[in-house]
Amino acid sequence: MRGVVPKVKKQMGLKKKMNRLLFSTMIPMACLLVILLLIFWQYAGQYNKLSENLAVSSKFNLSFKDELDLEMYYLAIGSKEASELDDVLGQVEDAQNIMEKLRQNTYHASGVKCLNSLDAYLDNLKKRMVQLMEIKEYDRRMEFMDSNIRIITGLIMQEMQNYIYNESMYLVQVETSLTHRVKILISGMAVLLLATLGILMRRSFRLTGGIIRPVTEMLDKVKKVGRGNFDVLPVSAEIVEIEELDQGINKMAHRISGLLENVRQEKEMQHLTELQLIQAQVNPHFLYNTLDTIVWLIEGGMTDDAVEMISSLSIFFRTSLSKGNDIIPLSEEKRHTLSYLEIQQFRYRDILEFELSIPKELDGIQVPKLSIQPLAENALYHGIKNRRGKGKITITGREEADAIVLTVSDNGQGMTPERLHEVQEAIRTGERAGFGLAAVAERIALYYGPGYGMTISSKEGEGTTVELRLGKNIQPKS
Repeated sequence: MRGVVPKVKKQMGLKKKMNRLLFSTMIPMACLLVILLLIFWQYAGQYNKLSENLAVSSKFNLSFKDELDLEMYYLAIGSKEASELDDVLGQVEDAQNIMEKLRQNTYHASGVKCLNSLDAYLDNLKKRMVQLMEIKEYDRRMEFMDSNIRIITGLIMQEMQNYIYNESMYLVQVETSLTHRVKILISGMAVLLLATLGILMRRSFRLTGGIIRPVTEMLDKVKKVGRGNFDVLPVSAEIVEIEELDQGINKMAHRISGLLENVRQEKEMQHLTELQLIQAQVNPHFLYNTLDTIVWLIEGGMTDDAVEMISSLSIFFRTSLSKGNDIIPLSEEKRHTLSYLEIQQFRYRDILEFELSIPKELDGIQVPKLSIQPLAENALYHGIKNRRGKGKITITGREEADAIVLTVSDNGQGMTPERLHEVQEAIRTGERAGFGLAAVAERIALYYGPGYGMTISSKEGEGTTVELRLGKNIQPKS
């Protein structure tokens, strides 16, 4: 059975998203605006045609009856020749052309009906005009004129007034319909505008959320990287630019992590090299002085002391080598320090006493080699030897939660506040000249990281106390 392929979110560029948001909100509004303009254009055309019809029909109705009745009167009484009838008939034909023009712009049924009646009246008028000219007697002509011509022109005038009235009422209907439709369209535009604004706000919130959320996550990621946490996860984003920015941050974090790891390894190798150089330089000098003391003991007949001193020297060098390991059990570091102090006590028996009191329960904990012995050496040469009378070096250990605390204290010369500040700054910055407290502090920071290290306190004339805080877990390196 095939596995279900997870649905991948479609990614889109920020510019494309903005254009899509703009078009999705503007196109509906533009369509409504076009529809509104089309409706206005349609009704404006109808309004103009109706207005033109009213103007033409009103002008026609003002003069047609009076002018035509007067011309026919002149023909009836003989003031004009019968040959001039064609000119008067031409006026009727002009009126028929006007009716045809009005018909082209008339859409209302009542208006069309009026125009049909007017056409019929005009055709009848033309016939009556011809009949009038065929009558020879004056009295009959005048009677025919009154009972036919004037009555027909009166009917034409009355029917034209009906047409004007119908067109006026239709114009009112057009205005009312236009107003109603505009109101409906405006209401629809308002509803669509609200809906569009709602969609716009929803999409805007979604777009801003699609920007703010991943940017906030990337900001948190950068802060984590700044705090030294390079185990970062990719941020999910629907915008291509943010995705690329996140990929760049991830690559940067991985590169920084790799560079820091290289620096750490190089620093560790440097410390190992320095440790080997220190052992190569210090041990021969220490060995020379110890052998010189052994010779002096033998020459003085103190063979038991010489044997004991040789035994301590053997233990000292055996633990110094530690099969090349830089991480050793605390029990070996204790033996190494104890053998060193025993050897030095033979040389400085008049001024040196020591006490090493570290619980056996801590013996199995792994610690960096040369963590305690350099502190004892420092206490001897910079504390005990610089005071009058006998001094004492005390080494203790205790357990605290996930750490152990080792303390090396002496009641020697101590340090002035200025010198203490210099030493504390050297420990804090890692600045050191030769092998001393700062070297031990830096190696502890290298192996254990933040939360562990060295603190030192001292008072001139009273002594110095150095405290090491080490973790219970450390990775041994061969």
